[in-house]
Amino acid sequence: MKIPVCDRCKARNVEGIICHHCDTAYCYDCLETNPPDMRICPTCGQFLCNECYEGMIQCDLLTRK
Repeated sequence: MKIPVCDRCKARNVEGIICHHCDTAYCYDCLETNPPDMRICPTCGQFLCNECYEGMIQCDLLTRK
């Protein structure tokens, strides 16, 4: 998906991924050099940045339903 700005390299209007929880965005070039920056939630399958994934107790998508 097109992201407005990468939080790591500050590139604008590039393809990348946005964290489902906190809206942190990383471009694919940054993710290629540092893949652990984004993870996939084992419960819902959404992308989460490493900080949100490490701090997650349970998937918050389940509590919203």
